[in-house]
Amino acid sequence: MTPFTLEHKVDPNLSRPTRIHRVPSIEAEKLWIKREDELSSGISGSKLRKYSSLIPHLIKERVETVGMIGGPNSNNLVGLAQILRENGIKPIAFVRQAADKQIRGNALLLDMLLDKSELILIPREQWSQVGDTAREYLEKQNTRSHLLEEGCSGFEALPGAMSLAKDILRNEMEIEQVFSRIYIDSGTGMSATGLILGLESMAPPTPREIVVTLIADCEERFNAQLSRFRSQLSEKIKRVIEPQVELRFLSPILCPKFGSINASVIQECRRVAKTLGLVMDPTYSAKHYMTAKADLLSNPNSNRSLFIFNGSALGLMGFQDRLSSRA
Repeated sequence: MTPFTLEHKVDPNLSRPTRIHRVPSIEAEKLWIKREDELSSGISGSKLRKYSSLIPHLIKERVETVGMIGGPNSNNLVGLAQILRENGIKPIAFVRQAADKQIRGNALLLDMLLDKSELILIPREQWSQVGDTAREYLEKQNTRSHLLEEGCSGFEALPGAMSLAKDILRNEMEIEQVFSRIYIDSGTGMSATGLILGLESMAPPTPREIVVTLIADCEERFNAQLSRFRSQLSEKIKRVIEPQVELRFLSPILCPKFGSINASVIQECRRVAKTLGLVMDPTYSAKHYMTAKADLLSNPNSNRSLFIFNGSALGLMGFQDRLSSRA
């Protein structure tokens, strides 16, 4: 297969190589971890990869104002607000009103990053119409604007998301081994979609299983998005991208409802930190790791497996009281 690249659409300063290492544990001796959490200290995990193609697109289109959609604790809104400011683009966030009125965690960071006029609170009962509300609001602004889907789930972010696959292929060359199973989590599914399409378009046909932990998504929506982007990508590069990887979905083994966190998840955050030296957030990464580890133990893989750690210590904001050993 002739590999293809969309490097001209990706800022290499944002989409950088990350390392892998083994999990130092008897419980998962063939499991390796991809340290996407090290991409940035201020932007959560591999979201920076999505921005690496999104930001060049916005600059090329001379966009002045960007509308972004998300919940009050969205890592994506915090990351986007930072990088849009950095590039002189005005962010306007359309945020679902929180049940808890206290400003903490990512809501505190958004309060620091955005002026009051740039943060539009949407009542929870009106959240299903947030897209229409945002479009109407932006149309009234006297600027060149662009509305992003929640989680940056747009084709402009796909080339950057696909860079994860390219970097995994680099990792495999370094250790001279192929990962036959890759675990990745899914919020809106953009990073996982990029991984799958990246492997299908850049790698030679290799038996691989991609296991997706559905943190804030469902299998039907994920498959619909994957199919849509596969068609768009095939049209863009003038070559049909055929499904190659085996795809399997998991639900979190604890607190499957998005945003729900109990004492067991908090305890896993502390255990992983003490045993593996990894600072995992309870909303995404800790649930993902618990689920992947349980799956690997119940469905052993004779070859090496790779766990994608997309998190960030920023995800611990707002949980200090619960995470403390004195709690």
